[in-house]
Amino acid sequence: MAIIWSGGNWIDESEGFIAMTDRGVLHGLGVFETMLSINGELQHSQRHLRRLRDGVTRLGLRHDFDTVDVPALAREICGKNGLLSGRARLRLTVTAGEGGLYDSHPGSRPVVWLTAQAIVHEPMNLAVMTLPFARNERSALSGLKTTSYAENLLGLRWARERGAEEGIFFNHRHHLCEACTANVFVKIDGKWLTPSLDSGCLPGVMREIVLEKFSHIKEADIRQEDFLRTEEMFVTSAIRGILPVRSCDGKALQVASIPSFENLTSDISAS
Repeated sequence: MAIIWSGGNWIDESEGFIAMTDRGVLHGLGVFETMLSINGELQHSQRHLRRLRDGVTRLGLRHDFDTVDVPALAREICGKNGLLSGRARLRLTVTAGEGGLYDSHPGSRPVVWLTAQAIVHEPMNLAVMTLPFARNERSALSGLKTTSYAENLLGLRWARERGAEEGIFFNHRHHLCEACTANVFVKIDGKWLTPSLDSGCLPGVMREIVLEKFSHIKEADIRQEDFLRTEEMFVTSAIRGILPVRSCDGKALQVASIPSFENLTSDISAS
């Protein structure tokens, strides 16, 4: 069984450590970060923690993870789970704790916990499909990585049931938004573009790094009719780094001729 960290304690994953009345369980009132560890070293930790703090603030949660050395904790949890060699997926979660249904304030017994799992396999490229569901760019949860994650998972299931590995959301304005578990970059008319944060997409850590490193890639409002002219595409996430897309809705794409991004995935100094 895996060992997890919860509020300063090391416990077996089978042990109950969160109340069934926690609003993170009942209502999805919580936030999380999924982070990459390579040989026990957490990647881009400060970027992840900054986004987590933003989510905690917007949801009005209480937290104490600022008192924790998260990179050191990441090394320790990797060591306890035999993950000091290779790539591992770490997830840091913060919940609202217990409270009334109509109480949006921090409740009693909020929980912060960290898990670690080995990354066994990631594809070299992806087939994607556009989804029949729209992302609400004006949602109260827009741009947040919350434990209300069912919409992403249902979109991913819909795409995979039809032979793709990822699904692509457009928003209510019919602008490109994001993938179920990644940000999206497209090449249209010879120019590399990615949806602006106004589209409702998550402010992804790897998205942020790519935009910082490559000034020729621009944020834009990408209309659905323009998306149909996509020549190349790649998606980004903190875990997978950068993955070229080989096809969209069954149409073959030129595999993205992008620079090597290994250094962006493993650049600890860029945290």
